[in-house]
Amino acid sequence: MIHLIQPCYPFDSNSYLITGDRNFLIDAGTGLNSEYLSDSVRRIIGTDGVLDGILLTHCHADHIGGVPYLVQVFGCKVYAGYADAEAIRLADDRYTLASDFDLMIPSIPVEDLHQDDIIDIGEHRFRVIETPGHTKGGVCFYDEISQSLFSGDTVFTNGVGRTDFDGGSVTALRNSIKYLIAMAVKDMYPGHGHPTNDGHAAIMRGLQVVGD
Repeated sequence: MIHLIQPCYPFDSNSYLITGDRNFLIDAGTGLNSEYLSDSVRRIIGTDGVLDGILLTHCHADHIGGVPYLVQVFGCKVYAGYADAEAIRLADDRYTLASDFDLMIPSIPVEDLHQDDIIDIGEHRFRVIETPGHTKGGVCFYDEISQSLFSGDTVFTNGVGRTDFDGGSVTALRNSIKYLIAMAVKDMYPGHGHPTNDGHAAIMRGLQVVGD
């Protein structure tokens, strides 16, 4: 089952708790209200429930800031696209934009994800899709069972992620969105804003935004 945990602040990312044989959280916000996020997870999985991992769509602070607290509470593993993972491990406050958000995010041990890696949690089966453009190591998670896409900041319901940060590239983003168009996408769960049940149309709108 997919649970949207609404962000506390307008600049926070969405977080999605996916429950099944195993439980995974996709993105963790800025960490400015980590107790709210951890309490939300606990309410959904129960007192004895286990959070098996956190999947990060990219390395920006508004998506990773809550990770250290959640790891402390749940003892879970963390995963990110390989080209962003090193910045997270090094606590690179420039590349992660932590300094822009005035956040102090410590080094986070993360495991690398690569194109077509599979995270199987039973009810959902996520395939890793490398989608550089917003950052050089951004990824989307595609649920092969429900044909749902967790798109991070690659594409939103009505727009796309910015490409003017370090590691961004409008050409790379355009190519990433073209790749997504070829996939069967029903529901789409973006990193910001509202999910949509017409993911293909949202991806097509995103391609128009980047000029193709």
